[in-house]
Amino acid sequence: MNDNKNIQRQEEQTKEVINEIKKEYTKTADFLEDNTDTQLKIAGELKEELKNNDFDVNIEELNSLKDEITGLKAEIKRLNEMDNISLSSLIAKDIRAVGKSLINLQEKAVGSIKHLYDNMKHQLNYSLTKAQEKFVQVKIGIVKGLVNSMQNFIKEQQKKLNNCLEKLDTLSKEIQKDEEKLNKGNKEEIKQTDNENKDIKASEKASARDNSERSKNKPIKNDDRSSKNIKRKPSVLKTLKENQQKIRLEEKGKAEKTVKKDKGMEI
Repeated sequence: MNDNKNIQRQEEQTKEVINEIKKEYTKTADFLEDNTDTQLKIAGELKEELKNNDFDVNIEELNSLKDEITGLKAEIKRLNEMDNISLSSLIAKDIRAVGKSLINLQEKAVGSIKHLYDNMKHQLNYSLTKAQEKFVQVKIGIVKGLVNSMQNFIKEQQKKLNNCLEKLDTLSKEIQKDEEKLNKGNKEEIKQTDNENKDIKASEKASARDNSERSKNKPIKNDDRSSKNIKRKPSVLKTLKENQQKIRLEEKGKAEKTVKKDKGMEI
């Protein structure tokens, strides 16, 4: 019973940790989406202000990133709506998969910021008006702020996730250990029950054998002997047949004597 309670307690702790992880995933996805939207806005404004297509590649990259973030947010929402979470269920694997996807998107977001920054810096090599140059520098300042905020967010978020993952790993080992212990106890109990059943069957066989031997060695009663020694009477039909056969034999003998007498007279 204690082992079962321990497993239930650990499962509850697992649910709490997984819910905490999902919460961090949601925050991360929202942050990446906001960051990507800001980059898209900057790239669009730069394209319009500088009157060139240099930022089309950035806009295309950021739109693709946003689509991936939107898809991942839908997956996170699906996980948040699921109940009966356990460490051994598929949702644990799904959560780890989402975590890997988030890391991948973070790397892409960092890459997109770098590409946007490099492109803006490259624009300063062109013959820009002072207003355009100032506009680009303002946008570069905003991008630097995005970089700093993303850096701080990812560091903080990664600490929380690492802490959660450590808790999950510890709980996983504890649950596995307790389950093995519980299964071992169940097997021993089943084995003991089987042995008891075997003993009962052996006892029943021995009892039946003793009863059989007693019946063989039991003395025969007088009534039994007399019943065995009684001879069966011949049937009436058999007696009639025997009498008829005797009569025929006697008649045949008389006939033979008469024939002999007649022959003697003739001589």
